[in-house]
Amino acid sequence: MNVLRAPVREYAIIVTTSAALALEFFYPAARPFLLTAALAGALPTAWGAARALQRFRIDIDVFNVFALGISFGVAELKSAAFIVLMLAFARLLDWHTESRATNAVEELLKLKPESAFREKGDTIEEIPADAVRAKDILVAQQGSRIPVDGTVLFGEAFVNEAPVTGESLPVQKSPGDAILGGTLVESGMVKFRAERVGKDSMIERIAELMRQAAANKSRSEKLADRFAALFLPFVGLFGAGVYFVTGDITMTAAIFLVACADDMAVAIPLASTAALGQAARRGIIVKGGARLDALSKVTTLVLDKTGTLTYGALSVRHAKIAPGLRENEFWHLLGIAEKFSEHPAGKAVFREARARGNHTPDPDEVRAYKGSGIAAKYAGREIAAGNEELCRELGITVDEEVRKELAAEREEYGQTVLLVYFDRKFAGMVTVTDVPRAEAKESLVKLQRLGITRIIMFTGDNEAVARRVADALGLRQYRAAMKPEDKLRELEVLLKDGPVAMVGDGVNDAPALARADVGIAMGGGGSAVAVEAADVVILTDDLSRLPEAIELGRRTLSVIKGDIVIWALSNAVGFALVLAGIAGPALAAFYNFATDFFPLLNSARLFRRRG
Repeated sequence: MNVLRAPVREYAIIVTTSAALALEFFYPAARPFLLTAALAGALPTAWGAARALQRFRIDIDVFNVFALGISFGVAELKSAAFIVLMLAFARLLDWHTESRATNAVEELLKLKPESAFREKGDTIEEIPADAVRAKDILVAQQGSRIPVDGTVLFGEAFVNEAPVTGESLPVQKSPGDAILGGTLVESGMVKFRAERVGKDSMIERIAELMRQAAANKSRSEKLADRFAALFLPFVGLFGAGVYFVTGDITMTAAIFLVACADDMAVAIPLASTAALGQAARRGIIVKGGARLDALSKVTTLVLDKTGTLTYGALSVRHAKIAPGLRENEFWHLLGIAEKFSEHPAGKAVFREARARGNHTPDPDEVRAYKGSGIAAKYAGREIAAGNEELCRELGITVDEEVRKELAAEREEYGQTVLLVYFDRKFAGMVTVTDVPRAEAKESLVKLQRLGITRIIMFTGDNEAVARRVADALGLRQYRAAMKPEDKLRELEVLLKDGPVAMVGDGVNDAPALARADVGIAMGGGGSAVAVEAADVVILTDDLSRLPEAIELGRRTLSVIKGDIVIWALSNAVGFALVLAGIAGPALAAFYNFATDFFPLLNSARLFRRRG
């Protein structure tokens, strides 16, 4: 049942069994044909049950073979035929859902263009996309698809990432931004450096994650097997009790036919499949239904700070400009000095200067001082930006008033403060910091509303920085100055109090992601180690997808519980009909067949998207 194959066998079983039922209804002499069709149709289920029993397991196939055996034993061939039909429909639906998963991977990979445009000297050449190598400089114009992952070097464009990340609106790409293979340039033009190609590209990694999710589908079906292992003994004891009291083997057979769980063989996996599909369409890859089930039970959530709760990249938080200096002049000269900076703080300053609309030509001279800052010259002006050590190296005197302002700036904003001097005179100071994501606070509130009782931030930053971020996000609990081994040790303590989910994106998060009940990696383009260790991968860095994933897990669990309630209630009614003498084996089998569709329709609700 779990092997992807052409559904010829299931169609053959459905056609021959249906024909045999119709023929026997009009011509009772065709009963041997019905027996043959029912026996042949029961073979796939019998084979599955045999394999389960070889492993000393009771699964859904064992449950259904038990009901089939009762039907054949009391010569209720119509009953057996109805069960065979439903199980064939279940396998057929299973095949179609797996086929859809395979087709989804194929459609995703079709997003990769066949060719790319590579810069070669002063010309642009068209090459096969497979020939692109890391560090190649590529060009993409309006209407073209990006062939590989990279970083924008020049130009601006609006890119449609919806098929890859689930992001509904076009995303603006500017120099320094990451750009993903398979995405579509809707307007503009960009020149970018190829970085992740072939199997390392995000689109290939997403395809592999989708294959893993499909391969792990059998784990989601363990929910159905657990159901069978729980209820088969109960049904067996109930049926034995009926026979002990009444001595009526026909009534006992009818009891077992009512209880046949052929509907649950498909309803529970159908719910998981529908939920996994919904998650994938939202840019959330869940590696199997069992992980979705675990996600629904989480009560404690641990989030790494850098790159998860914050952007993971420095940005300008505050600037203080010396009196008498125009703001545009300040950012113009500072942007020129930092244009080629490799330091995260320098890059943040350059981005801010560009964002303010400043033209930033190349500096005439530039020198980087490792660990201190940068000094540059442009149009006869001297520009210096860095810390107090840089000032000492350049022989610039930092007067007492500036020192006081620097201390106040650090106290209020924390992180890195750059002193800026033009022509050896104090020009101002710029504070750069890793700021919380815009959607982080609202997402945390939604998680609390979902009943996540403990939300804890882990960070390697010092106490002051950790406290500042936690306060900004409304978090009451955090752990500062943590090394990877500290995260793992603290996680072990938290696991003793209940199910824990860990959210992170870096290599140093991987051990904790693997140890948590549910590991969630943010950003499919992040650390490959983190993505591999995680149970759930959110393809964008958008934290609002996190409460969506947990809500979907809980909704799926609720639907599966609903399936079981529907099955139990319909069985209770069926048992009453049998015990009252109204339903014999044939009517019991028909009743079972007719009520099979209720849990299926309940599970199918998960195909409808909310929000």
